[in-house]
Amino acid sequence: MSVAQQHWSEYTRGLTSPQAAARVRAARELGKLGGDAVGALPALIAAVEDADQAVREAAVQAIAHVGPAAVAPLVQFLSHPDKYVRRHATWGLGKLGPQARSAMASLCAALHDTDPRTASGAAQALGSLGPAAAAAVPALTEAMRGTNVVLCRLAAKALSQIGEPAVPTLLFHLRHHDPFVRGEAAVAVGWIGGAAAEAVPALIDMLLTSTPAPRATADHIQYGGSGIGTPIASPHEPEPGSAEETSRLAAVTALGRIGAAAADAIPLLTAAAEGPGEQVRSAAQVALRQIQGV
Repeated sequence: MSVAQQHWSEYTRGLTSPQAAARVRAARELGKLGGDAVGALPALIAAVEDADQAVREAAVQAIAHVGPAAVAPLVQFLSHPDKYVRRHATWGLGKLGPQARSAMASLCAALHDTDPRTASGAAQALGSLGPAAAAAVPALTEAMRGTNVVLCRLAAKALSQIGEPAVPTLLFHLRHHDPFVRGEAAVAVGWIGGAAAEAVPALIDMLLTSTPAPRATADHIQYGGSGIGTPIASPHEPEPGSAEETSRLAAVTALGRIGAAAADAIPLLTAAAEGPGEQVRSAAQVALRQIQGV
């Protein structure tokens, strides 16, 4: 018997201790062994049904450290009655990253969990799969429309981690009727960066008016005066701190992160860099430097 086997055997026995503190300690020690504790997996799975909540949490956390063999039990725990177990299960699957690809459908379902933190954890876990989670784009996009603000943001982040496969959906949502959804789509586009250059026209529209225009191309932007000029004002300036203003800020930031491919936005960004709204003004100044490579 190897030293690792001796250790996990000893700690496995500790999982049956009459003292909850000892069971918690045993589970944590097994977690530290990582893949060497794979032989203790059945005992850890049983410990997730312990009467003591701290033991349940320590056990599911330890399972997450075992490696690929943990995927199946962690998926099972996504429907556990204890919300804390479900939360740790999403965390564990996220930790495994692309190794947890087989959990994608279950994680998509977990986006609808009644516990907001479990749902948000599912979004993070899907993001950790990267481009392999392309099939999760519709579910993540739907999650962006909900009332859980943290989930919306993490779903947008996950879409950005998926990358180019998510761009067409994000382009569509840059024209969503809800300014919050438009803003989250812009945030995701910004995280993707240069690979999302085709989003530039829609982002320009988000700056032109508070409601996206039917189309967005550089040649329909009108300017007055000489030189770069000043863009024609939108129907109304968004209220500071409003969803419209937040989405506008996200559009400015995204254009900067896209870089040189967003050169068509320079006139609008120049005006925004001198206009009202401290946050937008500051973001526009940064975006101009990023686009111009200054």
